[in-house]
Amino acid sequence: MVTKMFYERKLTEEIMKYLKAPEAIVIFGSRQVGKTTLLKIIMNEIGVKKKVFYLDLEETKNLDIVNEGPVNLMEYLSSLGAAKNVKNYVFLDEFHYMENPSKFLKLAVDHYSDKMKIVCTGSSALKLKMKFQDALVGRKLAFNLYPLDFREFLVFKEKKNLAQNLPLEPLKEKKDLTRFFKDDYTRYFNEFLVFGSYPRVVLENSFEKKEKILGEIVSTYIYKDIKSLFNIGSITRFNNLIRVLATQAGSLVNVSELARLIGISRPTVLRYFSILENSFLISLLSPYSRNVRVEVRKANKIYWHDNGIRNYIIGDLTSSLSRTDIGVLLENMVFTGLIKRKKEIDRLYYWRTKDKTEVDFVYEKGKQIIPIEVKTHARQHRGLKNFMKKYKIRNGYIAHLGDFKRDIISFIPGFWLS
Repeated sequence: MVTKMFYERKLTEEIMKYLKAPEAIVIFGSRQVGKTTLLKIIMNEIGVKKKVFYLDLEETKNLDIVNEGPVNLMEYLSSLGAAKNVKNYVFLDEFHYMENPSKFLKLAVDHYSDKMKIVCTGSSALKLKMKFQDALVGRKLAFNLYPLDFREFLVFKEKKNLAQNLPLEPLKEKKDLTRFFKDDYTRYFNEFLVFGSYPRVVLENSFEKKEKILGEIVSTYIYKDIKSLFNIGSITRFNNLIRVLATQAGSLVNVSELARLIGISRPTVLRYFSILENSFLISLLSPYSRNVRVEVRKANKIYWHDNGIRNYIIGDLTSSLSRTDIGVLLENMVFTGLIKRKKEIDRLYYWRTKDKTEVDFVYEKGKQIIPIEVKTHARQHRGLKNFMKKYKIRNGYIAHLGDFKRDIISFIPGFWLS
């Protein structure tokens, strides 16, 4: 079985809650984000008393077996010692390579849920969505695995004491335990901002090796895997679009302008956006509005799921808080932190009026509306005050590179939300 050399991920506990449910579990996430490791952690949690099987579907033999359907898979597992009278746990890695994953899961859940629990991973949500059908409603539970958040980052750095001092509910916290180790947090957060949080990158101490691994992720995942999964057309123009988008993190997206700049059609730009979003590289953030006549509704803002990937693409891995784009990196990292912590029912927007009054993030948590502005330095923000007044919001937040201060508009360290 799996040794304890693996670092725990927060998603592990959430998935463990559903191992006894009949539905198949599907874990989405980009290459190198730790999906295989997560599977092995879950396998280890299940324990040696259960029958556990792991198949990597990048291997042709394994892919051929599952493509033949659940009956063929059960026969194969039986030859390996699968139990007949108790449930077997079957882990299928890189599930999107299957010819018809929708049909496979439907049959497996409808007819074999008493014999096997399916847990699978996929690097391309879009590829699986194209292959999935409505028949899977009620037959699968989907989870997204993102690069490490800052707490996980510190655990991977074997700084559990620093991780434990981070507030679990930063927007409700009334005291600051992180102030006692301010220099440590600043040093690690600087690395987190620049090199990102893909597990292999985090575990390397050499900046040279970090750069090398980031290069491998970009070249193999973005420039090879995505090309092989989708009909990109002109790979040169696709790559040019990626480079332009990397310079626009946190900015409004003008699709028509991008189309003219890259030399492709507007529908092609939108298609490429869909591919990049569903491959867990970028997210497009919609505007918050209750009055369509006043607020800008059409333009989205773009964010990258990992600063390291973004910084590698623009060719700048300078590790310094004096970088000219440090505000962009901080805003992007706060965005990814909010995405990682929000529940399925929660919503995240930005707010911007025609006179360009804006708030970086509007976080709808149930019925609660939480405005959050990101600044490198602690200072009040007119847009935040205007938003709070307009929508009668009692509390707002400014995430920055400084210290904690609780008030009607509270200042909180940016790494609390990352």
